[in-house]
Amino acid sequence: MTENFTRMNRVLQADKSVMSEGCKALVLQDFAEKFNEYFDLIGLPRMEISCRNGTYFVQVSFEAERIKKFNVLK
Repeated sequence: MTENFTRMNRVLQADKSVMSEGCKALVLQDFAEKFNEYFDLIGLPRMEISCRNGTYFVQVSFEAERIKKFNVLK
């Protein structure tokens, strides 16, 4: 019984952690908009999502040509 529960839990977690490519593209566009306020980006950011024990780990990375200068945060 425990083996079946563990397998079912893994399947459910895997189903919840799947993000469609369309959704991922929208999220990355939103990130790019925000990051462009502070950096001159080279291309879109990249994102890796994993799920362990019901907790999502999201890593976002991007390349930038420069950091924009700013004096005061709004």
